[in-house]
Amino acid sequence: MLNALFKYKLAANLLFVNLLAGLTASTQIKNNNMNAYSDNKERKLIVRFFSSIGFIATFAMACNAFSHADPILGIMLLVSAGVYAWAFSLYRAVEKSATTILYNLYCLMLYLVVSGGAEGTGPIWIFIVSPVTYSVRGLKKGTVDIILFLLAVIAGFIITDKFNIYDYQPEQLPLRVVISFIIVALLSGFYERSREKYNEKIMALSQKNERLATIDHLTDLPNRRFMMKELAELKHVHKKTKQPYVILLADVDNFKRINDNYGHDFGDEALTQLATALKKSIPEQGVASRWGGEEFLIALPSCTKEQGQTIAEKIHQQLQKNHVRMYGKSIALTLSIGLVESQVETSIAQDIKLADELLYKAKEQGKNRTCS
Repeated sequence: MLNALFKYKLAANLLFVNLLAGLTASTQIKNNNMNAYSDNKERKLIVRFFSSIGFIATFAMACNAFSHADPILGIMLLVSAGVYAWAFSLYRAVEKSATTILYNLYCLMLYLVVSGGAEGTGPIWIFIVSPVTYSVRGLKKGTVDIILFLLAVIAGFIITDKFNIYDYQPEQLPLRVVISFIIVALLSGFYERSREKYNEKIMALSQKNERLATIDHLTDLPNRRFMMKELAELKHVHKKTKQPYVILLADVDNFKRINDNYGHDFGDEALTQLATALKKSIPEQGVASRWGGEEFLIALPSCTKEQGQTIAEKIHQQLQKNHVRMYGKSIALTLSIGLVESQVETSIAQDIKLADELLYKAKEQGKNRTCS
């Protein structure tokens, strides 16, 4: 009678904790990040998979418990099934849903440990905790959670033995379960560590490929592809906020003559030093890119036409002061620049076309100047 009463009280307490965990997940989850390597789509798939499997398994076991006249276990399993169903409905809020799944799993596992489950088979279910925890929480946070869960399991076995809640046979079964759980947790942790290291390498390779795809290898400036994305973003912000921006399309004057007279290596060095001069001359929020060949396109956010002219003049002065030097030779580079302040009604292509026309106007007027 005492054992039955204790089981009912234990079930009530764990039921309260289970529901409380679900209700508080929304406030606590902001501090709980899932694996850095998982994108949002993958997280949703993981959460939906876990919640679906959890619901099916706990609902089926609840029906089995009721059929074997074990209402306490049946109610606990039904509540868990309900929480898994709720977690499934929250799958768009990935972090909240994932934490709900873990709270639910921990509470159910601890109940099965303390109560013995169906004919003493409850503890065998705790072996699913490690892989689920690492999949949702990652290596570091998952390890902390698993250690705390293990301590709770040990405490559960002690409580079960002290209050004669369930008589595990053989007597060494709880110890063997704990040792087996530790081994499984270590193996799961090792696997998770290997997976995270592998994904870090994949991310590093992806970033390297992204850099190769968007950076000009000679000048180390963003390339045309990157700049088109930047211009699209600037145009979007401009239409939304009416915040002005300016583009400068610059071309090196007499660059073919430089290559012919000094060689292509000198020409490459000239472009490299020009890129350095451009980065020094423009504001921090500005972006200078190699547009193609000896052409460079500069985007100046939050900039008016007058401010753009001041920056263009600064570029001319910077080049005049800093000559290109290589193999004991020195020349002063000059640029012809077309300057355009983007308008809300114009497209990116129209802005670039106008800048190109102004660039060639600068060439016609004697080069080494800015036309706007």
